[in-house]
Amino acid sequence: MAKEVKPGKKFKYDLQAVLKVRAIKEKKEQEKFAEKNRAFLREKQREEAIKQQKKTKEEELRDVFRKGPISNFEKVMRRRAHLDVLKDDLNEQVEKVIEASKVLEEQRARLVEAVKDKKIMEKHKERKLDEYNKLMQRLELKFMDEIATQRFKHEKEP
Repeated sequence: MAKEVKPGKKFKYDLQAVLKVRAIKEKKEQEKFAEKNRAFLREKQREEAIKQQKKTKEEELRDVFRKGPISNFEKVMRRRAHLDVLKDDLNEQVEKVIEASKVLEEQRARLVEAVKDKKIMEKHKERKLDEYNKLMQRLELKFMDEIATQRFKHEKEP
């Protein structure tokens, strides 16, 4: 059952501790999300770097073929083997980026849930404050009516 509010008392939200806990939880989830986002961006940068390195090595191999007859076939085979290694590295990095993306989305969902929980408590606090203000207005009007009644009785008495 709700507590009886006394006139002149300042509004005190009973669930302020819960609101504070939810705000702290939201902040921690934001920090975790920022860290997961940084990790995702690092993995994405590594992927781009490997792509660029692979592209450069492919271009170098094409240049060797364009120059004409190949003098050292073993060197070409090593370059080709290196390209295969880069391709494997790139595929591995793509998997890491996908995994980091999944982790990021999971953290985003937890962050959204924490924000919703906090907003629910804030809305509840606002409703309670509105109820308190309406109650205080009614009490004030009642008090003013009593004063007016007393004044009226006092003026009527001889």
